[in-house]
Amino acid sequence: MSIVRRSLDRLRPKFKQDGDYSAYRGVFQLLDRFLYSSPAATSGAPHVRDANSTQRLLNNFVIATMPCWLMGMWNLGEQTNLAMQQIGMAAAPGWRGGLLSLLGVGYDPSNIGACLLHGLLYFLPIFVVALAVGAFWEAVFAHQRRRPVDEGLLSIAWLYSMTMPATAPLFQVALGITFGMVVGKGIFGGSGRYLVNPALLGLAFLVFSYSSLLFGEGAWIPVPGYDEPTTIELAIEEGGVPALLSIGYSWSQLFIGNQPGPYGVTSLLGCLLGAAFLLVTGTASWRIMLGSFVGLVGAVLLLNNLGPADDPMFAVPWNWHLVMGGWAFGTVFLATDPVAAATTNPGRWGFGILVGALTIIIRITNPSYYEGVIFAILLASIFSPLFDFAVVERNIKRRRERLEVES
Repeated sequence: MSIVRRSLDRLRPKFKQDGDYSAYRGVFQLLDRFLYSSPAATSGAPHVRDANSTQRLLNNFVIATMPCWLMGMWNLGEQTNLAMQQIGMAAAPGWRGGLLSLLGVGYDPSNIGACLLHGLLYFLPIFVVALAVGAFWEAVFAHQRRRPVDEGLLSIAWLYSMTMPATAPLFQVALGITFGMVVGKGIFGGSGRYLVNPALLGLAFLVFSYSSLLFGEGAWIPVPGYDEPTTIELAIEEGGVPALLSIGYSWSQLFIGNQPGPYGVTSLLGCLLGAAFLLVTGTASWRIMLGSFVGLVGAVLLLNNLGPADDPMFAVPWNWHLVMGGWAFGTVFLATDPVAAATTNPGRWGFGILVGALTIIIRITNPSYYEGVIFAILLASIFSPLFDFAVVERNIKRRRERLEVES
């Protein structure tokens, strides 16, 4: 890291001239802003001195996902090693198998280190591609608009990669992040101006463009000829919670995150640890998180009582919905996006409740796409300006009424 910093120190004078908005400068600023604090300083009052910045605020989301990431790497490696053991595969195909053989790492599913490394080898290419393609589009927009590059690339690329399956082709990864960065962020003016979370929009683009990416056979375990569906798919297609219990899944196992799914989305425990970090640092709103929980529980209880008796999904208890799918990850790390979410306190309650309720409604009633949290957050983000507008108008009306009484 010190070598990188010294190199940037030599390049800084070259790319710091006023009016220089070349693409090279855009790439330089991406590295410079990640490694250094901003050199800009206010010269007069009023101002607040604080160690936080927009870049650091968004990077907190990356730090908060570390428990989910570590659990996801182990879970993917363990699931993959178990699948290889079951079908009698001696080594992983391609360069991953060669590297693991060179390092002397086996495929023992009970070896935590072996599982972590095996899972990491599937995650790294996807993250590197997402980060590189995202940096390219950031530099392009900065060059065309003749202004510095935006903050938040690292968090967008990281969260986007965490929602990917291990079998995702790299060209699809590049297409998804391109759609998210260009259509979701760049054309709206960049950070602070977009309507929906760019990482989530990129994932939604892939869901509609390549439906087999998330819902095809063998999507979650990168072993040729092996298919293991997610717990939501099992519950919907095989008979609710009894179907999960019949093949050995327990609530505690799903709570930890030991189940097929995207890289970092499977662990409720990891999401709770990440939520604690975001709340302690003041990065995310507890009202959105708690509102989403209230909306989920309320929708589940309503459907439990009103749903058809012959559909086992309508009978699934709310505590099982917490550990199936990506509701927890979406609520903690995506719904709390400081730009796309509501900004007033009452609006945050409404936004969160809508996310939780829509997640369950889509999950249970949509026959095509089981994971409802993707579309729930996108729909709620579109309505977040309406929540804030209603709150502001209500406050204006109340103050006018108070002034009329006082006069």
